[in-house]
Amino acid sequence: MRYQPFFASLLLFLSMLACNFPSGAAVTPTATTFLSTNTPAQPSFTPIPSNTALPAASALPTITNTPTVPVASPKDVAVNCRFGPGTAWVVISALNIGQTSQIVGKSSDGSWWYIVDLFNSSRNCWVSASVTNASGNLAPIPVVESPKASVTNVSVKVDPGTIVVAGCTGPLLPIKLTGTIEVNGPTTVKWYFDTQQGGAFAAQTTDFQTFGAKDVTAEYSPPLTAGNYWVRLIVTSPNSVQSEVKYTIQC
Repeated sequence: MRYQPFFASLLLFLSMLACNFPSGAAVTPTATTFLSTNTPAQPSFTPIPSNTALPAASALPTITNTPTVPVASPKDVAVNCRFGPGTAWVVISALNIGQTSQIVGKSSDGSWWYIVDLFNSSRNCWVSASVTNASGNLAPIPVVESPKASVTNVSVKVDPGTIVVAGCTGPLLPIKLTGTIEVNGPTTVKWYFDTQQGGAFAAQTTDFQTFGAKDVTAEYSPPLTAGNYWVRLIVTSPNSVQSEVKYTIQC
């Protein structure tokens, strides 16, 4: 039959294929890995270089308290501001309710404040610490010495101011000299009268325990000569000051 050669060839081909497979070898199927489409994305991370120095901490600013200016104000009522630290000194100004003034000094015992005069900024005056409130930085306030009292005013008068003598003869009654000396604080005043006709009188002293005025007197019998003549009250200490008045002799 014509099909015998075809089958013979097929059998030979199959025999050759069988010879190429190793005996007893098992075919292992290949595993297929499936990635899940639902896996969450991981966040990116940038590593910090190990040699990078951290910034140094900034130093906090030092807080300092700014000293406040020391001031004084009245407690309950307006207070007198005096020329010196004490009631023996004359009042030259005041510190009224609602006002404050800079303290620039204090007395040696701390009982009086030396403040700027609010009514005259070119000078200072003293207020008692007992009737004022003080605030601000009081520690550096310096001690200020008491001022020296002085004579602030003098005046002189004669009585009578006019002397009438008929014919310029006969006795002449004495005339009275009266002087007034005013001071601004406790002090001792040296003074004397001086006359045009009779010359200077002996020097005198008058003690003042407090501010104020005192009268000083003397009697004088001038020469009986018609004319106008002066009389002076002269203060030599604690300061120099004088006053003059004239009298008249008619005949």
